[in-house]
Amino acid sequence: MTAATTPKGERRRAALVAAAGELLVEGGFESVRHRAVAHRAHIPLAATTYYFESLGDLLSNAVAYAGELDTAAIRGRVDAVSRRRRGDAALAKLLAAVFFASDTEAERGALVSRYERLVLCTRDPELTRLQAQTRNVLADLHAEVLDRSGRRADRPCVDRLMAIEDGAALAAFTTPGADVNRAIRDALAAVVDDLAPVLP
Repeated sequence: MTAATTPKGERRRAALVAAAGELLVEGGFESVRHRAVAHRAHIPLAATTYYFESLGDLLSNAVAYAGELDTAAIRGRVDAVSRRRRGDAALAKLLAAVFFASDTEAERGALVSRYERLVLCTRDPELTRLQAQTRNVLADLHAEVLDRSGRRADRPCVDRLMAIEDGAALAAFTTPGADVNRAIRDALAAVVDDLAPVLP
């Protein structure tokens, strides 16, 4: 048994991953550096190179951790969604609230991080794979919200809804003073009946 697989080693590694993931969400990819991660985790700097083969390895773990944090928060909001039929405006408002919560600084930071990861991970095959896993979870959660709202929720239509959300979110992020949540609601209200029709 190596030090990395002992209970203490596993705790140290998990603490470093959590620290790296938190830094990624708070400050973006540039903030994930060995020294900063070790400082955040209150673990000696040498541990970052002992438990991770490279900065890329540490970053991959940070991306996975950040995606899990994001989807866990969304899962909590999905679990609170009641099962009832919803019209287009109500459903658009619900989807925006569940998937684009930004009332607090932490929620907005998590949302910004989601889109940073979506764009910046495309240059690395391993990070792209991790992002695809997160996207699959988000698609499943969208389908669950649609089902609870009395809507058809097949995967191609969910993918189109998510693409519309992505475009609206990115446009809002790059427009000074824009309300991301409102931009999502407005974009979805115009298409949700076509892409996720009411079940008979």
